[in-house]
Amino acid sequence: MSLGNLRLYECPLSYITEETFEMMRIVFMMESSGRPYLGGGLADQPCWAVEAFEIYQFERTRTGNDKNG
Repeated sequence: MSLGNLRLYECPLSYITEETFEMMRIVFMMESSGRPYLGGGLADQPCWAVEAFEIYQFERTRTGNDKNG
């Protein structure tokens, strides 16, 4: 199995820890709801939540651009 240029020799789920799964879940919920993790504005969010969301958005844009060009 492969993900883009990354070739996987094991089930992809074996690479995802429980902590990573929870982080992904939070990021997906933030995106779908349009709300931050905690109440308040961006400055009220934990650094890890902001960073995780930025990484997600970057990768989503990057992989979308790879498919289109």
